[in-house]
Amino acid sequence: MLRLSLSMLLTCTLIMLFSHPVSAQDQDNETLYVKIDYFKAAPGEVGEYESLEREIWKPLHEERYNRGIIKSWNFYQVMAGEPDVPYQYIAVNVFDDFGMIDYFDLEDIMQTVYPDKDPAALMEQTHASREVVRTEIWEINGKVLPDQATGVAGNYLTINYFDARGGSGEHVEMELDFWGRIHETRIDRDILNSWAMYTMVYPGGDARHYTYSTIDYYDSLQDMREPVGAALARIAHPDLSEEEIDEYFSRTGASRSLYKTELWKRIDSVGK
Repeated sequence: MLRLSLSMLLTCTLIMLFSHPVSAQDQDNETLYVKIDYFKAAPGEVGEYESLEREIWKPLHEERYNRGIIKSWNFYQVMAGEPDVPYQYIAVNVFDDFGMIDYFDLEDIMQTVYPDKDPAALMEQTHASREVVRTEIWEINGKVLPDQATGVAGNYLTINYFDARGGSGEHVEMELDFWGRIHETRIDRDILNSWAMYTMVYPGGDARHYTYSTIDYYDSLQDMREPVGAALARIAHPDLSEEEIDEYFSRTGASRSLYKTELWKRIDSVGK
């Protein structure tokens, strides 16, 4: 049995809109926010930067987790991305309190974890080892998890960046309803570990290239080669005819456009 968790913002709307709601053990109303930082290691400093994140910053994230500031922290490396991708690493912090996103209590945490270190010197060392290419803030709209799981997880992930502007406006229903059941089937068959949908909060405006993303979490690279198409859709939606399944695929395509897909490898993590 799987569980689909929806944010408070979408729960009421989706109940009214879904003609075929995804089966779920329960639904929670917890709103979660995600801060994604994209990093470029300084020339010749890749090894030092990775060590800094895992040996110096990870204990700080563990203290943030213990204090309830973050729900989780994950550190990834880009395995495959766009040509000349300007970043090599990504840090993903999950929060349930928007007000804590901006390094809440960081100086006190540094002094607690490293009482003999100068916080300014630590920040200077960090800045010298890498460049922050950009920062984004997202809201988690929904997730599909194995039974008993408390959060998305996986050694590898594919992140699909979509632009829903100019689409049919159905992208939320398509992702969480029609595709949600398909992702449940993939998890049942041990093809997929978990799945989530994020909507971008910041930055805003026309300059951004995408408005939401979906993320597939895998335990093995080999699982990524399993096809996701009509065959799985028939299993996930036995109540739909071939014509109806084809129509859902068409409606999905009309609801958004794919900007890019990247493959990330998890290097380290804190929390769930």
